[in-house]
Amino acid sequence: MPTDKPEYDVAISFLAKDEAIAAAIHRKLSETLNVFFFPRNQSELAGTDGMVSMRKPFLDKPHVTVVLYREQWGKTPWTQIEETAIKEACLASGWKRLFFIALDRSSSFPDWLPEYHVRYNWESFGLDEAVGAIKARALENGAQQEFLTPLKRAETLRADELYRRDKSNMNSQEGIAAILDKVSELFEEIEKHCKEVNAQGHLQIRHSKDLKKGTTNQSCILTDNRVGMIVTWRQQYSNLLDHSGLFVQEYIGGLILHHETSSLMYFDQPQLLHETNYDPELSLGREYGWKQEKSTEFISSIALAQKCVIQFMDLVDRYANGKIRNRNSL
Repeated sequence: MPTDKPEYDVAISFLAKDEAIAAAIHRKLSETLNVFFFPRNQSELAGTDGMVSMRKPFLDKPHVTVVLYREQWGKTPWTQIEETAIKEACLASGWKRLFFIALDRSSSFPDWLPEYHVRYNWESFGLDEAVGAIKARALENGAQQEFLTPLKRAETLRADELYRRDKSNMNSQEGIAAILDKVSELFEEIEKHCKEVNAQGHLQIRHSKDLKKGTTNQSCILTDNRVGMIVTWRQQYSNLLDHSGLFVQEYIGGLILHHETSSLMYFDQPQLLHETNYDPELSLGREYGWKQEKSTEFISSIALAQKCVIQFMDLVDRYANGKIRNRNSL
């Protein structure tokens, strides 16, 4: 039966493949809250009945139960046990304590999750916003923040050291391949959003991408024939990420798309207005993505694609309102 005083402020349920994301959330929250995170608490479960031990943190009315959800969650032996306990706890004390994080957009939610229940989208918002929302929900439900202790500080130092070790592997063959996959994902997402905007009929964005495997320069072009944007991945060395980056350039003037270069040429060269640079980055959840130059905030390719298309639409609006003009028309 649930107890009145929970042992944990937050309990996290997740698939083994998502341990790094769970660890990152644990790392952030555990500075001031008491968090149940199975790999961190394995010693507590040693020598006990696993089914009982894995159910207890979720039945014990934690102030927030966090589910890192993919469609496989609840279908593996351990998450099936946790799912049953979470449902029992929610039926006993309400759904306000449940924080459901969808890690991908393709998974169907379980039938028992109420339609009105807020579902957090990890791909769009990421770690820091998730942690802030979980902490706010925990405090709202009665959790009390604790002062940072030497033991907790030692734990965070260890987590930080593991992160630095993993980040140093970004220059490996696997790391470079992962970043190039994120470049492809970024360009595909940009084109997807352009097609969605075009389908509304008000604005028509001409677009193309150049994704030649093995090349160090790849780009995606957006234009409405009055202004344009080029998102370019530049990699100086094929076997290193050093001096590599993503460059988002805004132009006044229409741009020629990749497949038009053999048949069209510029009468007036487009004028470069602004450039934003992004560096390859590894999140605390061990996801590859980006951070803006001189910033520490991680941004996924999904979120950056949305940002780029909105930035282009703002450029279109600025031109239409006369806030920017081609130098040749002045």
